[in-house]
Amino acid sequence: MTIREWLKESPGAKLDDAEAARRAAEPKSDPLPFDPLTQVSADAKYIVRRLVLWFLLLPAVIGLILWLVAKA
Repeated sequence: MTIREWLKESPGAKLDDAEAARRAAEPKSDPLPFDPLTQVSADAKYIVRRLVLWFLLLPAVIGLILWLVAKA
């Protein structure tokens, strides 16, 4: 086998007949379906955390520091 032939092969692409039959017989189901009406996605949680950090906490901390410096 040459390197070129080895690079063209995709791993896991070749299944024997028994493995292919076993995988075909398994039921295909989504283990945890996502319901956008009742659940919050991880992306939305990440974005809200970043917005709270940059638009609420950071200005409050900077304002507090400026107020303390101006008061002294």
